[in-house]
Amino acid sequence: MKINYSPQLMEEGVFRHLNHLERSGMRADYDEYHSLADPIYELPEDDREEAFAKVNELFFREKLQLGDHVLQALEACGLIPKRQKTPKKVLAPAGGEGGVAVVEGEESESTDTESESSEEAPSGEAELIETLDDTSAAVDEDKSEVQYEEEDRTFEEKIKEITIKRAINKVDEGSNVLNRVSGLPVIEMRVLASRFANPEEVEELGSFLVHEFMHARDMMDPAFDYEDAFIPGNPSMKNLITARFRLLWNIFVDSRLARKKIQSVMTKESRYREFDNYYRKIPEQQRRGIFEGLWITEKLTHEELLSMATDLETLISTYIDYSEDFTEEDQEYIHLQGSPCPLCKFPTYNWVDDPESVCDEMVIEAIQIDFQDWESKDGACDRCIEVYELRAGTS
Repeated sequence: MKINYSPQLMEEGVFRHLNHLERSGMRADYDEYHSLADPIYELPEDDREEAFAKVNELFFREKLQLGDHVLQALEACGLIPKRQKTPKKVLAPAGGEGGVAVVEGEESESTDTESESSEEAPSGEAELIETLDDTSAAVDEDKSEVQYEEEDRTFEEKIKEITIKRAINKVDEGSNVLNRVSGLPVIEMRVLASRFANPEEVEELGSFLVHEFMHARDMMDPAFDYEDAFIPGNPSMKNLITARFRLLWNIFVDSRLARKKIQSVMTKESRYREFDNYYRKIPEQQRRGIFEGLWITEKLTHEELLSMATDLETLISTYIDYSEDFTEEDQEYIHLQGSPCPLCKFPTYNWVDDPESVCDEMVIEAIQIDFQDWESKDGACDRCIEVYELRAGTS
């Protein structure tokens, strides 16, 4: 399995990280970077892009070890096992020649899998080019010194490669699994390069990566049975169902991480506030019961999540029992945001739940002339109520 980082991500990530270090008074890495990068401007113009890319990769992977955040997140969510690494000891060869002899030391447990080089950066243009040419080889060579703990490697053996790309904005961030059907899945992650900039915010970066890789793990898990399902309805309804599905899936992801005591992007209470916003029309007791049921659920499938996002009755009946205080009939008159108005049939975000309690009797009569089966507990959108108030002359 290979882990690739896009040149754009490495360039911006290294640039931002080094600038943060320099502003914090830590200039060593900043100065070392420029000692390698500045001479590149003396190279032929056609060779500069590749040379800069190699310097950026050297610093991203090895010097600043920014790739460690990705590896630690993969370990945390079980896509790769935790690793043991044998550190290198560098010995000067006899005769004082320019090479180095590398021998293995004792094994030590670590979550780091990026190579750690103890060689000093060479000076001079010829040595610079030689160092850049050897960057990828050094990384591959170090991989042979990584040993696995005795852990399940089911997911790692499935993954062909992981590609981390630079996201344009927060909306663009996220993960996807390509080539699932072919059996050689590729995990593609988009992340803002700015997340790598501040070493003091590594927890936030780690939480984001773990959360997104958990989604990718689900997409490859046969038990989850992910598929690109068709969502019926008009565009507004499709967007609403997609948003609910994403929320329920996020709750499923974060709850599993919480049970493993791994920090995710949101706490339990933060997720509940988000859930409360989508389902606030459900009575508080039942709403909290549904959320708690979701939070402790160990296994869910893609189909189950989509069914609960599409059909309110499925969501309610899965996690709460009907009683005298909350009957099946009560459930039928819950007006969720985005549900269609019974009068105009458009998705409704501003409901009048019981028009009879706030409208003149003439307004109710006017509605029932057009909709004979309509009752006040069916509710209506505020626009329809306003129209019928104008017709009844009560507005």
